Amino acid sequence: MSRAAVAVGLVAGGVVAAVGLWVWFAATTQPVPPTDLMNSIGMRFRRVPAGTFLMGAAPGDDAAEQDERPQHEVVLTRSFLIGQFEVTQEQYERVTGENPSWFRPGGEGADRLGSWSDTSRFPVESVSWTEAVAFCEALSALPEERRAGRRYRLPTEAEWEYACRAGTTTRFAFGDAFRPRFANMNEVRDRPVEVGSYPPNDFGLFDMHGNVLEWCHDWHSDTYYAESPRVDPLGPEQPDADHRVLRGGGWAFEAASCSFRDRIPTQLKGASHGFRVVCELVGPAAVENESPRP
Repeated sequence: MSRAAVAVGLVAGGVVAAVGLWVWFAATTQPVPPTDLMNSIGMRFRRVPAGTFLMGAAPGDDAAEQDERPQHEVVLTRSFLIGQFEVTQEQYERVTGENPSWFRPGGEGADRLGSWSDTSRFPVESVSWTEAVAFCEALSALPEERRAGRRYRLPTEAEWEYACRAGTTTRFAFGDAFRPRFANMNEVRDRPVEVGSYPPNDFGLFDMHGNVLEWCHDWHSDTYYAESPRVDPLGPEQPDADHRVLRGGGWAFEAASCSFRDRIPTQLKGASHGFRVVCELVGPAAVENESPRP
């Protein structure tokens, strides 16, 4: 059973404990770095520059799983626009007309919200990979987005890890050791919190560690890293099962590093499963997509 499936079980059984010594770190909204693009429903994006990085767990990382190895060099040849935040409940409902989240007023996790009555800026969760892809398609089809030449998709696994690391080489984007004031994971809280409640990484991206797991485009394979292309990898053509990759860990997870990988079937979903999206500029707007961030 995957770690994500375990988290689903923990939520369903109502046994995720609140968190001890660090519970007093009440998450607060952080200053937001400049946004490179804002779309018609208010989603903010940062442009991540093209570059080269080492993907996967470093040799000697005893906490890493086998599918995080071997560490290997990856080249991303184009910059890309990635969501500054995880997709929120309000954004998901605005596009799809639904809010499947466990942690919402009237949801199955409402008792964990306490006096918190507005979860519009919580990350949407209880979303399968298939539903995340459907959201991207529906968002791309909005008239304002089509006129602007904007198309949406899930990030590749390589794009996700590169964006998470933000130029760092440590286990976490904030250092080699987990620190509760930087991420909502390791059971620091007993639920998700508003997006942007913890400090951003050096690319200006929030919650790349923790809050909810984030779906990626790629199929999962335990052995893919040994055979992955060096340039712009898209994941294996043949999966080891009907499993897509999730990244980043979540509120009910042990501390998940930059290289942490999880995988579950494409139709499975739980209260720790969310996503963020990449915006591609197509047509005349694609010229801008080739321009580096000032």
